[in-house]
Amino acid sequence: MVQNKNILFKKEYAKHLFEIAKGDLDTASALLMAKSPGRIENILYMIQQSVEKSLKAVLIHKQISFPIVHDLGILIALLPVDDYPPGGFDWAELNPYASIRRYEEGSLPIHRDEIQAAFDAARLVQDWVIAQFQK
Repeated sequence: MVQNKNILFKKEYAKHLFEIAKGDLDTASALLMAKSPGRIENILYMIQQSVEKSLKAVLIHKQISFPIVHDLGILIALLPVDDYPPGGFDWAELNPYASIRRYEEGSLPIHRDEIQAAFDAARLVQDWVIAQFQK
């Protein structure tokens, strides 16, 4: 089994990665508003990707090394407690959308109001990133 080692990125990369995170959330927005968005899981995947990249951007800005993982809980745990994002470890609930739910249908229905709530919360994460960049 390959072990994920922590990687420390150059601080300048933080803003670039955050731009990509914003683009992922823009994609989620377009899918959310689409008449026919395809698999609804894809909206949650894009929200998860936006939050993942946002967390990684803050870790890079703070010069905290991290493993290359999709687990939002692992990434959040690397932050100082006072710097946790809005929603804290609740974001780990999106982890399946970056892994198994990309390849299979879930047994539980996903409701649009839940997706909208996740999207709105992800916007708050983007505001949090901007505040973290100003520290």
